[in-house]
Amino acid sequence: MSDSKGSIILTTALLAAALSGCQRKVADGKKHIRFCVMGSKQEIDLANGFTRDFEKNNPGIKVDIEPVAGMTYDSKLAMQAAAGTLPDVIMLADSLIPTLQKYHVVENLTPWIAKDASFPSHDIYPQMMETGRGHDGNIYMLPRELGVVAMFYNRTLLRKAGLPDPKADWTYDQMRAMAKKLTIRDAKGRVTQYGFTASYAWAGFYASFLASFGGSALDYKNQKATLSSPASLKALQWLVDMVVIDRAGMPPNAVLTAPGIDPFVAGKVAMSMQVFPQVPMLRQSMKGYDWDVQMLPAGPKAHLVNMGAAGYGMSASSAHKPEAWLLLKHIVSQQGQRALARSGSGIPTLKSLAHDPCWRPPGLPPRNLDAFVNSVQFGMGWRDILVLTEPEINDAVTMAFEQSFNGISSVTDAFRQCDQRINALFAKRKAAE
Repeated sequence: MSDSKGSIILTTALLAAALSGCQRKVADGKKHIRFCVMGSKQEIDLANGFTRDFEKNNPGIKVDIEPVAGMTYDSKLAMQAAAGTLPDVIMLADSLIPTLQKYHVVENLTPWIAKDASFPSHDIYPQMMETGRGHDGNIYMLPRELGVVAMFYNRTLLRKAGLPDPKADWTYDQMRAMAKKLTIRDAKGRVTQYGFTASYAWAGFYASFLASFGGSALDYKNQKATLSSPASLKALQWLVDMVVIDRAGMPPNAVLTAPGIDPFVAGKVAMSMQVFPQVPMLRQSMKGYDWDVQMLPAGPKAHLVNMGAAGYGMSASSAHKPEAWLLLKHIVSQQGQRALARSGSGIPTLKSLAHDPCWRPPGLPPRNLDAFVNSVQFGMGWRDILVLTEPEINDAVTMAFEQSFNGISSVTDAFRQCDQRINALFAKRKAAE
């Protein structure tokens, strides 16, 4: 979501039509609170799981779930905020916090946490609590999950190539060597199986990758892009060479499967950086393969893993804040977190459930679920680089990667131009303040 003023003060005409049916019901004598979530079946089912137990525990409160189509979710929040019709509890993501905090859309939860002795502050992974912290130091979102990026790998393909499972202390150089051995070409030299892939222009990947090599994506304090710093360029060249020279990393424009089919699922890519919410889908679609997960590799300068989370917050304009707080607290309770785990939507955000069977069903892949929990010690907070997820900045980074992979520009030229575009945007915003 863009941080510019125009992104939050959006046209409000659509709001009344979209939300005119969201009236609070009072005929049953209960206090009704509105709970806004994204409109996918998985999110609606999860919300129902949360509210089912919550309403049993709080019989005087009824939760009205309001699904919103995912592609328009952040825009709907902005329009609701402008019209003063925000629901009481809102599904959020770490990337939304800076803008929603700036425009006072979400409630500061720090005082609520401080005065509630039953809140499990010491049980929530501190890295996950940080995902909901604004730049003023206060908490605006409670994390619903432990979110880490991990390496998913197809053990069947590794064994065909004579390779063992990657170890927890593996390195990017070892990963690259494995990717080369896992890449298969046909008689004409065309690649039919790649060793590795990632969403290269996703900040969740490249931010920790660059930092592992001693580089960085952003100097947040000075609002300056640093993708073209010497250390960053060295890391980016390493990555582009693996894709272009080794041809072991799958380029973004490669076509190995029918449209809509994940190459990793189809066995056309051996290693892929992904997140835990992919696990339920992979369990259903990869039954013909043996697959597992491992922590991300270490770089020459550091071992870092990017961490982020979805979660929930309270509308700053809610007229039912005590009831909204009870629902938020329920979501991060052991009962709420077990409901999340049973849905397959995520790993519990509570340290006390790190080894709980609620998210570790016996006999189902991946075997190495400890990789997610063990990644926490290498967690890289990315609150200061969330600006990289904004559309205009993401477009600049995507273009730089495309130019580098396609040979349109050198890595150095592409990312210097990228930094110039991003820094010009920062300067424009500063001048407008």
